[in-house]
Amino acid sequence: MSDNGEIFQIEKRMKTSTSILIKLAAQVGAAKQVREYDSDRRKNLLAKHMVPYLKAGHSAAASETMARADARYETEFEAMAGQRETADICIATWEAEHAKLDALRSLLSMQKETMKTLEG
Repeated sequence: MSDNGEIFQIEKRMKTSTSILIKLAAQVGAAKQVREYDSDRRKNLLAKHMVPYLKAGHSAAASETMARADARYETEFEAMAGQRETADICIATWEAEHAKLDALRSLLSMQKETMKTLEG
């Protein structure tokens, strides 16, 4: 049976969820920026590692192949991939918390309606 205690618990969980979303807001903004510019960042990284080969007179195709084979490029590329993964996790966490808050809103609404019915 529903009672005011359940409503109080749902409201408490909603406040906690809202607090988590507020704390994540800045991180989510940064994460979305990482996601948005990921393609450009990867292209810039490749270009940076191609430049020495181009300056040495190699073709663009050869320079790209040599740059991609360079251990320094691979290290920086993996770091960048890690940043993207962290960004994706942050965004997914925020989305899951937002879904939880929406579910709690629905549950609260349902509980309040049940209380009205039982009282009425």
